Amino acid sequence: MGSRDFIEGLKNKGFFVFIGFFILYILLLFLIIFITSMNGSLNLWAEKIKIYAFVNPKTSDSDIVKLLTDLKSNFHFKEATYITQKEAWEKLKEVVGRENDIFAWGSPDSLPKTIEITPSLLENIPDIIRYLLNYNIVEDVRYPEEMVTQWYNLQGLVEIIKKIFTYLGSLSFLLLSVELLTHTHLAYPIFSVPSQIIENIIITTISFFSALASISFLGNIFKDHISTILPYFSYVFDLKHILIWTFYFVISNVIISFTSALISFQRLR
Repeated sequence: MGSRDFIEGLKNKGFFVFIGFFILYILLLFLIIFITSMNGSLNLWAEKIKIYAFVNPKTSDSDIVKLLTDLKSNFHFKEATYITQKEAWEKLKEVVGRENDIFAWGSPDSLPKTIEITPSLLENIPDIIRYLLNYNIVEDVRYPEEMVTQWYNLQGLVEIIKKIFTYLGSLSFLLLSVELLTHTHLAYPIFSVPSQIIENIIITTISFFSALASISFLGNIFKDHISTILPYFSYVFDLKHILIWTFYFVISNVIISFTSALISFQRLR
């Protein structure tokens, strides 16, 4: 097979294969971006879940520092902050409004001292609460229980979607690739195995980056609307994720090229 046959084969079936793989990549990239956005949004939402330990106002700062040190030695968490009575008073003013009547007769001394904890794993919340309540200086511990329950429900849904994509999506990609390549081989029979591999690399490369560019363009247009539901969506098109998608493309291209070569080899026999 000469270069003329290769160019002719690429021209004859190139558009058909391009459209087929373009649609396939659009669907798969859309699912990957959606799952990535869901998973990242869960992490962002989890950071907003705080544990508040209310400490007796008469407790010395050194005792609170000791409590924080003990916490750090027993648990791994993202952040633990000591909120003084004055800082809590200012935050309260921001929440209820500085002109509210309660600030006319109240004072920072009437508020408890507070430790704000951002857990790294929500599963650790019950253990952290039990640990805090064992300290006699801690009067009460609060955290948004309803928000945690909703987070777990959403995480369960995301895990189901991820499994469906991993198993069914991967199988569908392989089956559709084989079907698409078989059809083009039957419609435009070119029996050179190397030419088939080169053709598929060229066509799938163009279709993949065309699909990624299309999704990036549409995502940029609707980014503000999507980010209200999936806050992590704004970070999905950074270098880290693009490298992951490129790795996914390389793996899928190897599968497609190997499948094409195998079909061509069987036809040669």
